[in-house]
Amino acid sequence: MKRKIKTFIFVHDQQIILDFIEIKKFNQLKDVTFVFVGKRDSSKVKKLNNVIVCNDLPCNIEQYPNLTSFTGWYAIWKNNLYLDCDYLNLFEYDINIVKDFEKVQSDYLDTGILGYIPLSVHDPRYVKIEKFSKEIIESIKKNYGKDIINLINSKSSDSICSVTSNHTFSKKIFEDYMEWVNPLVEDIKNLEMSGHQIERSISFFYLVKNLKFKVLPGILEHFRLDSHKTQGVNQNRFENLYGRLLSLYNRLLR
Repeated sequence: MKRKIKTFIFVHDQQIILDFIEIKKFNQLKDVTFVFVGKRDSSKVKKLNNVIVCNDLPCNIEQYPNLTSFTGWYAIWKNNLYLDCDYLNLFEYDINIVKDFEKVQSDYLDTGILGYIPLSVHDPRYVKIEKFSKEIIESIKKNYGKDIINLINSKSSDSICSVTSNHTFSKKIFEDYMEWVNPLVEDIKNLEMSGHQIERSISFFYLVKNLKFKVLPGILEHFRLDSHKTQGVNQNRFENLYGRLLSLYNRLLR
């Protein structure tokens, strides 16, 4: 049975969309839509048939910019913009993928959740840095009675999860995740680090639910360009790496 996959690329600057269209950055993927998040000028892209401007949609949460790309996930979900597909690729703009990405991915779609960047669940960066996880862990306890720290501590030493928001979902699991995370958003939406906490919520969701998932390292590279300036990286990182992002759009990682 043929499976239809839609790819949504989340972008905060219209020039990035125009640059990507010019170099045909994601043309190897069959069905790509750029999702414009935030409230910057979108006049040059809003009429393009492969662009969604979240702030123009009936249901949007663009007033909470620190949620970063999740505002785009919310807009897709609440405005039913995903119903004609079986699987969703939800990707940040600052990535490179391998030439045979879809071929590799296709062997694992039936898992239901795919991540691309692995991290040990016992790595201190995962749940031990409070600003990246404290409030959402408390919200999960409040809303669902689940203790994330105890769950993580119960995992074997070789257990991994997927990090960053770059994930692929079956339609059903995407809907389940969005229903699950929606009440949690109320507790974190105003936090400076809410985007980081939302990223962790993806793996918290599948670990709490004991769902099957697969991490596929080496086929997607995330540049972490830190558009919202919350990672503490070099402030010139965007300028230093953007040219590489454009020139190596089909970089072979494997």
